[in-house]
Amino acid sequence: MSNTKRKRYRVRYDRIVGVAAVFIVLIILLVSCCKSCGNDKKTDESSVIPTSSKEEKDNEKSDSKSSSDEKTDDSVPDDTETIYTSVSAMPNEIYTGDLILVNKEHEYSFPASEEESGITPIYEMASDSYQFRDYEISLASKTISALNTMMDAYYAKTGNTDIMVISGYRTKEEQDEMTDTDIKGGYSEYHTGLNFDLGIFPEGENSYYYTPDGDYSWINDNCANYGFILRYPEGKEDKTGIDSSTYKFRYVGVPHALYMKENDLCLEEYINELKNHTSDGEHLKVSGTEKKYEMYYVPADPSANTDIPVPSDKNYTISGNNVDGFIVTVEI
Repeated sequence: MSNTKRKRYRVRYDRIVGVAAVFIVLIILLVSCCKSCGNDKKTDESSVIPTSSKEEKDNEKSDSKSSSDEKTDDSVPDDTETIYTSVSAMPNEIYTGDLILVNKEHEYSFPASEEESGITPIYEMASDSYQFRDYEISLASKTISALNTMMDAYYAKTGNTDIMVISGYRTKEEQDEMTDTDIKGGYSEYHTGLNFDLGIFPEGENSYYYTPDGDYSWINDNCANYGFILRYPEGKEDKTGIDSSTYKFRYVGVPHALYMKENDLCLEEYINELKNHTSDGEHLKVSGTEKKYEMYYVPADPSANTDIPVPSDKNYTISGNNVDGFIVTVEI
């Protein structure tokens, strides 16, 4: 048996330590790289979709609401806000419409022909609920239509057909022939076809001028609902220049008649009141039985056409006032 000398290996701990150190360094670098990539990704995502805590969101909502409350009408569009356009009115159009004021100071401007004025013999349109004096009585067709509606309602309420239209449209020459008035031809409301007188003609009894007694008082109580006013009411003589009368009526249109009745105004006062309600100011408002209205005044340009602001999405009418401007009436 030979004595073979075994070779003994010495463990090199210094190498093991070196390798381990390399692995540790690599692991640290790898972890650091991963963290860096993760942070880059979060940074990219937060720049696209900002996030906030619930408290931050609540604060944002509160700030947003406060900011919204502080906005003016100019910065917050109103879905119900009326959009306006304009129409052009010629200077002579100031003399036409339901609201023209004709009295001793303001002369009526006659149209070129009766056809343009809409004057119609009343017998051609009158309903059976009232009478008319003769076949010569005429009124503007719009006046007859409104009168028919009112008198039909009166008849349905009372069963009475005693009321008669005894005076209507007059020419300038006819007015000059009148002996019971100091109003000269050209300055009478009867030229408009919007003005008429009523009488009461009970069958088999004496006739007389209309007075609001008994069943007849229904007309005074309700005429504004059909666009009529008592033209010369008591207590307004200093404004109208005419003695008061119980039987002279005038068509002006529903919203205007309602406002005058509610505020105890004669036509002269109402025309002046409208001048306080311009297109760019506070409009005059009134509610009818079925509709609501706004009215405003536009001064006329005396030397050129007048641009009148009107709503582009609502029904409206324009009337001259026969003085100095136009009145726009809007259904709202």
